[in-house]
Amino acid sequence: MKYLYKNTVIGFIIFFNLAYCQNLWAKVGISVGSGYGVAEIVPIRLGVQKEFEKKWLSPEHWPIEGYWEASVYSLNGRAGSNPSSNHRLTAGALAGVFRFLREKQLMQGWPYFEIGIGASYLSKKEIGGKNLGIHFQFEDRVGVGLRFGEKRQYDIGYKFFHFSNAYLGRCNHGLNLHMIVLGYWFH
Repeated sequence: MKYLYKNTVIGFIIFFNLAYCQNLWAKVGISVGSGYGVAEIVPIRLGVQKEFEKKWLSPEHWPIEGYWEASVYSLNGRAGSNPSSNHRLTAGALAGVFRFLREKQLMQGWPYFEIGIGASYLSKKEIGGKNLGIHFQFEDRVGVGLRFGEKRQYDIGYKFFHFSNAYLGRCNHGLNLHMIVLGYWFH
């Protein structure tokens, strides 16, 4: 639990520092998500996002934009068959995400597709019988969603997260998480 508190405090320090810098505040978002994963894991996730300053054009009115995201996780699941198995761990992550966001509104929102990769640190190397090998993990993700509201300030999406150490450790069972994420972007 102390890792969850520590990561949460770090996340809120980053969030409030961004809040007092008016220049940065204009393109900052916050998010919360939950879902399920392997080994009956139920994740709870908090994130703070900062949009990239640049957009790249792509065909069919789907410009490429993106954001940096700092996030903290609390993962709760069943313990594995080994008596020393963990049923809870916390994690912190930093990722870069590219988002294909439709320029023109469809019905009541702007759909998007996104893909990203980042680095994460897990408080424990095992959960629910899944041996993750080392504390350091890559956080890969893909997602689809919808931005809506007058200023596209609301965000709802499905995100798939995969944690892996890319065989930097002796063992690499990996973790897959499916999540629904709700977000709000400040303008």
